[in-house]
Amino acid sequence: MSTPNTGSNLPKPAPQGKGAEAAKLVAIIVLFLCVIYLVYENFQAKKAVQSEVDRITEQLQTLEDNSKLAEASLSSQIAGLKEEIDGTLSAVDSTKTEIKNTASRIQVARNQTKQELTQALAQKAAEVEAKVTAAKSDADSKITDVNTEVDGVRSDVVEVKTDLEKTKSQLASAQSKLASMGESFEAAIAKNSTELAQLRLKGERNYYEFDFPKKKQIVKVEDIRLMLTKTDHKKGKYNMKILVDDTEIEKKDLLINEPVQFLVGRNRVRYEVVINWVEKNKAGGYLAVPKDKTLSSIGVPIKE
Repeated sequence: MSTPNTGSNLPKPAPQGKGAEAAKLVAIIVLFLCVIYLVYENFQAKKAVQSEVDRITEQLQTLEDNSKLAEASLSSQIAGLKEEIDGTLSAVDSTKTEIKNTASRIQVARNQTKQELTQALAQKAAEVEAKVTAAKSDADSKITDVNTEVDGVRSDVVEVKTDLEKTKSQLASAQSKLASMGESFEAAIAKNSTELAQLRLKGERNYYEFDFPKKKQIVKVEDIRLMLTKTDHKKGKYNMKILVDDTEIEKKDLLINEPVQFLVGRNRVRYEVVINWVEKNKAGGYLAVPKDKTLSSIGVPIKE
């Protein structure tokens, strides 16, 4: 049985000098690679920084260009505003000058007007004074004439009073006669056609018969117009309007055969209307007119 040879199978250790050199070489290579890596990273970093710097520089340039444009525009606007302000100041100066000139002209015109007004007032005062003097002289003259006339009138008044007393006496006598005549007229009322014929025979008045065909219809009789406004057949009453001389006379609650007297014309002649019959919305009667209108127009009493 043989003894194993352990020493011949194991690898022989490298020489110590070569191993150290190899380690150094590896370290150098690793260091070199690290340096290259760092240089590369530094280059990339520089490149990125340069790119960012370029971008920022471009932005700054753009901002600077925009700032220049804005400054130019602002300068242009400022120049325009300055021109407008200068123009406005010039216009203000011109307006001030014009206002001063206008004020001066107004003052001159005011002084001239004041002078003219003073002269006109003085002239008017002189004219008024002259008129007053003339009027006073004329009044004095007229007063003298009036005093003379008054003396003459006084004597005439005495004569007029005497004549007036005589006239009053004559008028009272005439009124008494006419009053008695009026009473005879009032008593002479015709209630039907037969009595109306008898009145005609007396020859004192003219008689005109008429009918109201229906209520509120105007009927013309001679120179007057009549209108029936209401009827009450049971009570024998009626209402009537008399249209004469542009005047409307309204009579209410009249009875049949009741005389209605009124004055007509400039001479105030007494007319008389008598309604003899009344039916529903119908009526009829006559108008009496004096033949002697002159005598009838003097102091005849009116029965209202």
